[in-house]
Amino acid sequence: MWGLFLMIGAIATIISPEPVRSLLGQSTAKDGLLYWGLITCFTLSNSLVLKLKPEIAKYQLQGLVIGGVILGLSIFPQMLDWHIDYTLTSGQLFKSHILKSMIYREQQPIGLYSHRGFASFTLAAIAIIALVGWRWKWLNKKFVKITLIVIIPALLLTETRAGLLALVVAASYLLGSRSVSERRKHYKLILTGAIASILIITAFSQSRNVGDDSIISKFTSNRNYLWEISITRIKMRPFGWGFDGFEIAYPHLPDGTSKTLPITATKAHNLFIDSALSVGIIGLAVYLGLIGFCLWCMLQSPYRDVGAVAIAYLIFTFTWYESAQYTHIFWWSLSFFDYEKISRSNSVGNELSASSHSPGVATRIRSWVSGAKARIFKQV
Repeated sequence: MWGLFLMIGAIATIISPEPVRSLLGQSTAKDGLLYWGLITCFTLSNSLVLKLKPEIAKYQLQGLVIGGVILGLSIFPQMLDWHIDYTLTSGQLFKSHILKSMIYREQQPIGLYSHRGFASFTLAAIAIIALVGWRWKWLNKKFVKITLIVIIPALLLTETRAGLLALVVAASYLLGSRSVSERRKHYKLILTGAIASILIITAFSQSRNVGDDSIISKFTSNRNYLWEISITRIKMRPFGWGFDGFEIAYPHLPDGTSKTLPITATKAHNLFIDSALSVGIIGLAVYLGLIGFCLWCMLQSPYRDVGAVAIAYLIFTFTWYESAQYTHIFWWSLSFFDYEKISRSNSVGNELSASSHSPGVATRIRSWVSGAKARIFKQV
C-alpha cells in the first residue's frame, strides 16, 4: 500500500504544474514527494526494528518524552522576551514586529519550531506518550508528573485550540481503552473531557479576530474560506496538483485565468482536503486506507494505548496540516502496527514483560540455523 501511495504521488508530481515544488514540498513544511519517501523508509524500518527488538521501543519512548520536556522548557523564555527564537539571528529584527528569522511577534511562543501551532501538537503528543509510558511502566510516576507539569502550561501558552482539543480527546481515549469494567469507571471523566473541549474551543473562538462575524468563521478561524477555495481546485484536477497542492493550485481559477494577489495561508488546513489537493481523490483514498490499516492492526494489539498519539494527530490535522516538522511523531506511533504479538488475556504490564522474554524472529532464525548445523555435523 505504501508503494501504491508513492506511485500515485510520483504521478501527481510529474503532471504537476510545478514538479520541483511538488518534489521538495512547501518551504517550511517540506512535505514533498522526497519527504514521503523518507517517511516510508522510516515507518517500515522502525516497524521491523520494533518487531525484531521490542525492547528498543522503551528507549524510543523515553527519548521522545525527554525531547518534549526540553521543548516545553523552551516555551517559557519566549513568553518573557518574544525576540528569542533559538536561531543564529535570535534577537535581531527585520521589522518592529518581525524577527530576522521571519517569525512574527503574534506567532510566539514557538518553542523550537517555526510556528506555535507546530509546537502545540508536539507538546500534546508528548503528554500522551508520557501517559502511555506510565501505563506500560516504562516511566516512573514521578518523572511523568514532572513532564506534565512542564508540558501542560507550555501547551496552554501556545493558545492553540487544536492542540488542546487533541490532548483532551486522546487522553479520554487512553482512559477508556481498557476493559469494559474499567471503562465504565472513566465515563464521567471522558464526559468531563468532552465538555472541557467544547468550552476551550468556544472561549478561543470568541477571542479570535477573523474579520467575519459568522459562527463557522470564528470556530474555524476563517478556515472554511480556505476549504471552499480548495474544493473548487479539487474539482478542476481530481487527480491532484502534486505535493504542496494548495499553494500550487490556488492561483489557478476555474475560468482558466490566474490570481495575482497572494493568499496569507499556505495550506488548506485540513488533512483530507490538503491530501486530495496533492495526490487527488484516489491518492486520498489510498492514504486513508493506509492509515486505517495501521490503526486497525495496532488497536487490536495489547499495545493499542499508543494509538492515542495517532488519534491526537488526526484531531489536530482536522484544522491543521502535515509537516516534516512533526508528522514523523504520528508515523512513529503507527509503526507499532506490527509490534510483537502477545496474548491479550494478560495485563499490559505482563504483556510488556513477556515481550522482552519471548523469542523474536532473529532468535528463532539463529536457533534453526544452529540446529541445522548440528544435524549436518552429526551425519558427517
